[in-house]
Amino acid sequence: MDSEGSNPGKPTSKNPQESRRLSIQRCVQSVMHACECRSASCSLPSCQKMKRVVQHIKGCKRKTNGGCPVCKQFIALCCYHAKHCQENKCSVPFCLNIKHKLRQQQIQHHLQQAWLMRQKAPQHTPDTTAHLPDTTLTP
Repeated sequence: MDSEGSNPGKPTSKNPQESRRLSIQRCVQSVMHACECRSASCSLPSCQKMKRVVQHIKGCKRKTNGGCPVCKQFIALCCYHAKHCQENKCSVPFCLNIKHKLRQQQIQHHLQQAWLMRQKAPQHTPDTTAHLPDTTLTP
């Protein structure tokens, strides 16, 4: 699901991780464009390809158990997109569901962290007499 090979107008990176990140970003941008594009004759080569992938996703029966490599890769792109998406009504498939799931995971993580902090906190029993003045009588 590469975004139509090398693009001479785009900067390339010699760092493989940076190159991979840029490639993923180009694919995500292609997905976003294809999901919003209504032109049947769009001039972007990646648009028609991504529109076909989106159509495949909608009809694929193997995606539910991770058996389809096309669906698996597309869903990974959608996850990458959803982590950064700020739209309330995003047209990218699965985006809203993924964002909801990410928020739930974040809440769960915060709750676990709070629970761990309470477990680590020293269990003091307050000394109620420490703040009272000494009233013992000496003979």
